[in-house]
Amino acid sequence: MKKSFFQKTYNLNINLILLISLLLLLKFAFLFLENQFENIEIESLKNSISFVQEKLNFVAHFIQSLTLTLISILMLLICTELFQRLTKDSILNYFKSIYQTIRLRQFLKQDEMSESIISIDNQTTITKFNPILKNFNYAISSCTVDIRQDSLSVFIKYPKTQQAQKLLRDMEDHIKEEISSQNPNYYFSSSIREGSRLWFKGTRR
Repeated sequence: MKKSFFQKTYNLNINLILLISLLLLLKFAFLFLENQFENIEIESLKNSISFVQEKLNFVAHFIQSLTLTLISILMLLICTELFQRLTKDSILNYFKSIYQTIRLRQFLKQDEMSESIISIDNQTTITKFNPILKNFNYAISSCTVDIRQDSLSVFIKYPKTQQAQKLLRDMEDHIKEEISSQNPNYYFSSSIREGSRLWFKGTRR
């Protein structure tokens, strides 16, 4: 089984949005610093201030160019997906896919990421992260739900460690129940594992 274009680009789009937001904040920060230097009126530092302003302006313009490039890539990916949905499926299903992907990730995420351990002297508290849950949460952060008019596919990446894999296997029935309750118009077969990928496939009733 192969990932759809939506499943291949969903995480990429999220990362692009986060990166663009960060770059915009950096751009405004550099422009703010540049304006602050303009308010400094010390004759002996005039040349140094001009040099710093020039560098800040250069960095701000570089960030702006990079941001525009990333926005163009993001828009291209989204428009490609929307065009495919418009011609072969439904744009509404695109937004349903996004919503159910977010919902499924929230459903799968294990919140107990750490535990506190008291040292022998009963004075020091050590916070220890659970590597099993950390590995599990990292794997399920790439899961996606792709809803189409006649079919539905759920992709979940299998964790690397044996303990985290066991946790996912124990949840398979609950996952199927969850996606079935969200999509009563689809009939779901048993889960299928292909290498490090776990699939749930649904067909419209």
